[in-house]
Amino acid sequence: MTDRKTDTTSATEAAAAPTRAHHAGGGGAAASGPKRFSAKRKLVIVQRLLRGESLEAVSRAETVPVHRLT
Repeated sequence: MTDRKTDTTSATEAAAAPTRAHHAGGGGAAASGPKRFSAKRKLVIVQRLLRGESLEAVSRAETVPVHRLT
């Protein structure tokens, strides 16, 4: 009974990382994609705007386009 072959393909397939589509995310933040504001960052930006700082100045300081702040 030593002639039996063991099926090792399922073990190696399970250990290998699954293939992802080219458009699927890598799991981390994309360097060129839009980032979400954290709640704290959003609060700070809104407070600065309510204090009277210009939209353009806040936009430049936070490196965020003006259209994302309006």
